[in-house]
Amino acid sequence: MIGEISEPCHDGIIPERPPMRLIHRSGLLNLIAILGLSILICTPGFADDTTLISIGPRIGFSGKSPLMGKQQKHNFHLADVAAVFRLPWSWPVGESRWNLETRLITSVGSLAATGEYGVMATVVPCLALSGWDGLVSIDAGVGLGFFSRDNYGNQDLGGPVQIAATAGIVVNPIPHAYAGFRVHHISDAGVYGPNSLGVDMYIVEAGYRF
Repeated sequence: MIGEISEPCHDGIIPERPPMRLIHRSGLLNLIAILGLSILICTPGFADDTTLISIGPRIGFSGKSPLMGKQQKHNFHLADVAAVFRLPWSWPVGESRWNLETRLITSVGSLAATGEYGVMATVVPCLALSGWDGLVSIDAGVGLGFFSRDNYGNQDLGGPVQIAATAGIVVNPIPHAYAGFRVHHISDAGVYGPNSLGVDMYIVEAGYRF
């Protein structure tokens, strides 16, 4: 067509443009991440009513058989540090010694597979059922993960922002110490296209409880 400017090509091959709907979806996911973090930071009194519960290292691994989604192509390994905050909202469960609490799990560390390493950070709001004066807690939540790389070998995560879902159990057998186990699902929910593939992690954690 006259007046149309095409992209430069090499060897007669015109580069493929990503579908506009995928660009819009990935932009929307990034916007949700920015808005969510802004709301948490800017809510009046939020920081004053939020307390640090625990902090400690975590080690995670994956198998190729997923908890959710498709078969993974590689085994992944995680090493990070997680900090858990108690949010201002909580409710007693009847007249029992259990409480339903709101928490925020944050983490940063390394995700590795096929000899390649990348930085992974997560921010996950969750609900936690805590009992017997904090001796045991069970939590589950959905948040966001941020990645410095989204390709490991031939497994494409899709993009730098992912949905992160987690569920875990934590025990506090002695004062100021905790140990726990959790499962962690990372996925783009199809935002970046049909070829992306998520990761399921099994995580062991321990550390200091305030």
